[in-house]
Amino acid sequence: MTSQYLLASANDNVAIVTRNLAKGESIALDGQALLNRQRILPGHRLCVKPIAEGEALISWDLPFGTALRDIQPGDYICNQFAKDVLRIRHPEDYDSSLVVNFSDRDTVSEQILPDRPQFGRNQVDFVDEAGFDGVFRGDQRGWGTRNYLVLIGVTSQARAAVLAACKQLQPRWPASGAFDGVVAIVHTEGGGLHQPNNRALLLRTLAGFATNPNVGAAILVNAADSRIDFAEIEQALASRDLPAAEYRVDFHQLLPGEAITELVAQAEALIPEVQACQRRRAPLSGLRLGLQCGGSDAFSGVTANQVLGRCVQQLIRCGGSANLAETDELIGAEQYVLQRVASQQVFDRWLAMQQRFKDYAAAHGHTAEGNVSGGNLYRGLYNITLKSIGAARKKDPATYIDHIIEYGEPMHQPGYYFMDSPGNDLESIAGQVAAGANLILFTTGNGSITNFPFVPTLKIVTTHERFQLLESDMDFDAGQVLSGESFDHSADRLFSLLRQTASGQRSKGEYTGQYQTQIWRDAYFPTSFNAAQANGQVGFGSGAPLVPANQNALAQQVTGRSVASVAMILPTSLCSGQVAEQIAYQLNHQRRVASEVVALPHTEGCAVSGGDAEVIFCNTLIGYATHPLVHSCVFLEHGCEKTHNDFFRQKLVERGVDSSLFAWASIQQEGGIQRVTQHVMQAVEHAPQQHASQASPLLIGFASQLIKLNDNQAKVLSKLFTQLLARGVGVVIAAGDALLQHPAFLAETGALTFAPTVAYSGAIHQAGLHVMDTSSSDWLEIATGLGATGCRALIALSARTPLQPHRFIPTLQLCASEQLIAGAAPHFDCVLSEQALPQLLEQIAGCLAGSWLPQQRPAANVGFQISRGRYGVSL
Repeated sequence: MTSQYLLASANDNVAIVTRNLAKGESIALDGQALLNRQRILPGHRLCVKPIAEGEALISWDLPFGTALRDIQPGDYICNQFAKDVLRIRHPEDYDSSLVVNFSDRDTVSEQILPDRPQFGRNQVDFVDEAGFDGVFRGDQRGWGTRNYLVLIGVTSQARAAVLAACKQLQPRWPASGAFDGVVAIVHTEGGGLHQPNNRALLLRTLAGFATNPNVGAAILVNAADSRIDFAEIEQALASRDLPAAEYRVDFHQLLPGEAITELVAQAEALIPEVQACQRRRAPLSGLRLGLQCGGSDAFSGVTANQVLGRCVQQLIRCGGSANLAETDELIGAEQYVLQRVASQQVFDRWLAMQQRFKDYAAAHGHTAEGNVSGGNLYRGLYNITLKSIGAARKKDPATYIDHIIEYGEPMHQPGYYFMDSPGNDLESIAGQVAAGANLILFTTGNGSITNFPFVPTLKIVTTHERFQLLESDMDFDAGQVLSGESFDHSADRLFSLLRQTASGQRSKGEYTGQYQTQIWRDAYFPTSFNAAQANGQVGFGSGAPLVPANQNALAQQVTGRSVASVAMILPTSLCSGQVAEQIAYQLNHQRRVASEVVALPHTEGCAVSGGDAEVIFCNTLIGYATHPLVHSCVFLEHGCEKTHNDFFRQKLVERGVDSSLFAWASIQQEGGIQRVTQHVMQAVEHAPQQHASQASPLLIGFASQLIKLNDNQAKVLSKLFTQLLARGVGVVIAAGDALLQHPAFLAETGALTFAPTVAYSGAIHQAGLHVMDTSSSDWLEIATGLGATGCRALIALSARTPLQPHRFIPTLQLCASEQLIAGAAPHFDCVLSEQALPQLLEQIAGCLAGSWLPQQRPAANVGFQISRGRYGVSL
């Protein structure tokens, strides 16, 4: 990359800068030498033709904004989003004088369609004799590129059991020959007290996972109190129109108090059947690709996506299939995407699907602009139009869209598909895998490290410099086209790698063992939109408790950190979650630090709407970073998320917290997983010790997973909480809990109302009886919010089986029935009865002092799930 800039299209009036242009550097433009007046980062744009105020800014022959003033050749192109990001990331180079000279195109109301779309279908006109080595599953199900036994959690309630079973199975049954091993599929969905809004989508996705051709056999694992039953899943399996002989799916219902021994035995009985599957020569028509881009930059559309598009067109000509998704990341690129489609019906259905997504976002107070991450902006994608125009190049100009499908619907026919999904990479990939994708091609500018558990992912990097930095985690360097390699040669190289990977060669992600799963998350659908709530502006009074705790009690004087404190690695997005977990495991396994090291993987931080959801996410992570049970904390960013390290530094400063009390690490900026692992391990070992700057109230969180409580249960809990308040211990209850609906509890506590006193995950500064706002009935989301308020212990009340404990906050398990606890004594800590109150108070005191541990112990990657609030959605 020797030139200073390039034009995406000859008619453009702005160009993409190819390297860092320093302030004062000479820019060669149309035979003139212009003095650069502002540092311009690679991927950002500069003006190459005069643009008058009110005229459109053009890239890829399409408008992406409107000039707010006259813009002259050589001027740096900047909108408000880019200015905000640059001032956070490079305050030494960009101050308030940085000129915002264009406004973004309104993609919600403005749509540019092709004048004369071409209707037709992709032709299978090329025979490739070499094929690939795959695993045959049957004429309908097709060919697998991998061969796994997969344990799938039906809802989030099964997470702990599935992970624990896999932890036992994986070392016993490692990959060997054509057998690729045992993997777990766990997710965040369906774990509440009520039916999820995304029920049909969830069922379709689970059925698709189980029948994906890379799965030799699957066991669907369901919790005792699940709101999803196996009969529904069997119906979803039947609806996929696959012969029963072509797939093997077993079911396992967890019983109250059941150990995982039976689940492990059931899995081991299936392994010989999966091991018996062998690879043989397969035609290229057996490949079904999922096409993704993540951590995109301005070069994604210039290099990687175009290379991918040509490679895929070659596969389509051989009878293969490809699945393009991420609905909101094509908004603004309609003219290009719809130029070649199978028919008017496909054309209209694509537009209807796009409009439905816009309506979905608008119903929650958002637009597709919320999809653009801080990493996108930092590397030159100023808005959704520019991001979409580049993303659309994953469809080659010669390719037709043959089919339109819903999220997770099966790809039964060859050809090029469009599937509805959010732009969130992991959620979109899950839909493609459920649709039958047996290999993922993933382009990335920043260097995204995400992978799927049983479908290999090839990472295609946009620039040579970024590939060199992250070579240990990336698979293919598409940046060589910027140095003269032809697109055809680059596409041939990628096609060869695709063939080798499909035949069993491991991808970089498979070598590192780094993967995540996330299904399109449930969304609350409001009957009316409240802008104040959507933007996190709902007030909760003064934050004072409904009933204050005894200010003179000894407990009220407790300050600082608990003796049972932990060191924390806090991922700032979903993409850095498993890396954080892997590092924590190594530190604990090697006993490198005296205390336990805890990581908190989650699903947020990227391709998620702002407003309420972003406020909740920010409050939650800062709540844990400054939690009284945490003595040190390392923030670990992926590098291209909306909520990166600089974002959290700024938020800490706004709250009066010294950001130097925390360590900071970046996967992408430091050169990949291996390098950042070394850094974080050293940072944890030598992390500065945090100290509470003021009195930290002693708080207990409570949540029940009961639809209704009886009079006796409500009275016993009111006595318990009254005694805790008298001892100076505050109690935090989730809004919507059945306890708060009981008149006896209101009468016994003396509270006048049970209106929320604190937002979900909001900080509490005064001990007393508090109600935390929440829109979720999922225990894990409630427990996560309670923990972020500063609770040092949690009480979970359930009917038949204990709940998954919080990741590190002691979780005392109460049984609602004296009859049931006799058979589940090793799993519950106490029964809810008046006679048991002294024992319960003693256990709570032990939890707070660190001298007593509940029966249900925390486990890695379990017990932490952040709510998105009422208006948060995937984008």
